[in-house]
Amino acid sequence: MDADKLAAAKARKAKGESVTAIAKALKVSRATLYRALADTE
Repeated sequence: MDADKLAAAKARKAKGESVTAIAKALKVSRATLYRALADTE
């Protein structure tokens, strides 16, 4: 997952969007998104 997608995902998560919706919008799996978000916390 590149830095641009990760930044977009963090912003959307901060606004309260679900991980499932973010993953679909960014065309990545939920597992990938959870892993990327966990690595940055």
